[in-house]
Amino acid sequence: MSSSVSYEQKKVLAEELKELTKDQYEEIYRIVKRAGIPYSENSNGIFFDLASMDGSVASQLIEYMNLVKTQRNEEKQRMKDLEYYRHEKETE
Repeated sequence: MSSSVSYEQKKVLAEELKELTKDQYEEIYRIVKRAGIPYSENSNGIFFDLASMDGSVASQLIEYMNLVKTQRNEEKQRMKDLEYYRHEKETE
């Protein structure tokens, strides 16, 4: 992915970050920390400035979010398949 990330892309990313699990947030934290991005921490969590973040780091976060979305979609499909097979088994 290009290291040029638009403000709009960062806004979308910020919204998507709100839907992460604790483990997924921890991976975001590791990416931010490895990149040396300044962050603050309090009882509500860890905070960093996405708007002024370097494009290459934002690209890494977007790539991770794409992976998360792919995994979610695969899990949803597995659940649909499982439900379908359960229903088929019940109607035999």
